[in-house]
Amino acid sequence: MEWKWSGNGAPLTANGGIALGEDNENGLQQLNSFAVDDKMSFLNGRLTLDAGIRMAMANRQYTQDLPGVVGNNYKSIKNVFVPSPQVLINYNFNSHHQIYVNGTTGYHLPGSLSSQLASYSRTTGKAQSLPLADYKPEYMITEEIGYRYNGLFMGNVAGFHYNVTNHQVSAQSYVEGSTSTITQLINAGGMEAYGIQAEIASRPWHHVSAYASGQYMRTRNGNNIAYSGDYLRTKGKEEVGAPKYSGSLGLTYNDGVWFGNFTLSYTGSQYATLMNDQHIPGYITANLAVGRTLPKIGHVTPKIKLNLVNLGDEHYLSSMYGYTAAATTQKGVFGTTIKGSSPTYVIGSPFVAMGTISAEF
Repeated sequence: MEWKWSGNGAPLTANGGIALGEDNENGLQQLNSFAVDDKMSFLNGRLTLDAGIRMAMANRQYTQDLPGVVGNNYKSIKNVFVPSPQVLINYNFNSHHQIYVNGTTGYHLPGSLSSQLASYSRTTGKAQSLPLADYKPEYMITEEIGYRYNGLFMGNVAGFHYNVTNHQVSAQSYVEGSTSTITQLINAGGMEAYGIQAEIASRPWHHVSAYASGQYMRTRNGNNIAYSGDYLRTKGKEEVGAPKYSGSLGLTYNDGVWFGNFTLSYTGSQYATLMNDQHIPGYITANLAVGRTLPKIGHVTPKIKLNLVNLGDEHYLSSMYGYTAAATTQKGVFGTTIKGSSPTYVIGSPFVAMGTISAEF
C-alpha cells in the first residue's frame, strides 16, 4: 500500500488525500423475499394452526477503495439464500385457558462492512482486522410450549429451547498501544439454550395493578471456535451476555388524575468473553415515576411527572460494549499461545431525578 505523510503526521493516500475510513468503502445490498402462509381452524375454532415459510435472498457487494488494496481484501461479493419456516398451534379450552406450541426460525446476516472488508490502520497502513473467514448467516430454530390464563388475573408460563448455528459475536478490543478500538465479527459456531419463563399481572383494583416476571436460562456453546490460526476451547462454555436468572416486579397506580409506577429489576451475572474468563456481576435496580394530570386548558391536557432512576444509586456495569474471545492468555487446541484482550463495558446509570411537563392535544 502506498502512503504519504502530511506535516502533522497524518497519513495521506498516494493522491495526497486524507485517508478517512468512511470515504474509502462502498457497498450495495439487495434483499428479495417472498412468503407463503396459511391459517386453519378446527374444533369449532378452539384449535388453530398457522404455518408458513419465508424465503430471503440477499446480495451484498462491497469494495475497499484505499489505494494499493488488492486481492480478496479489495472487493467482496456474497450471495445468501435463507428459508425460514414456522408453525404456530393454539388450543383454547375456553375463554380463560389456552395452551400453545410454537416452532419458529429466524436468521441474521453478518454485520455488513466488518464481515466482508478488512479494516486498515491510519497510522501504519496495515490491516488490523480481517473479513469474516466463514461467511454464513446466523440461523436460529426455536421451540416453545406454554400455557396462558386470562381471567381474574393474566398469566403465562412457557418452556423454551433453541439452537443457533453460525452464531455471530461482535468482538471489540483496543488496538495495541493506543486507546482506539476495532470491531471484528467472530463466527462462534453452534449455541444451544433452554429454560423457562413466567409472568403474571393483576387487573386494576382500587386503581392499583401489579406485575411480576422471571426467567431461568441455561446456554452452552457447541464447538471450539477458530481464532488466530488455532482453536479456542470454547465448547461447553456459556454464552456471552446471557444471564442465568433475571426478573422484575412492577406496581402501577392510576386514578385518572394521579398516576405512578414502581419497578424493581434483577439481572444475573453475565460472561463477557467466549472463554468465560471474565464476567460482570448481577445487579438490582429500582425506578419510580409519579405524576399528575392537570386541569384542562381549552383542548390541552397538561401533565407533570417526576422520574427517579436507580433509587438506591447502585454502582454497576449494565452490559458489555464489546465482547472478546478471551480476557487472559490462552493455549489453543494446537498449542498456540493466544493473547487475551479485555472486554469493554457499559456503566449503569447513577441516581437521576428528572421532571417533565407534557401536554396532550
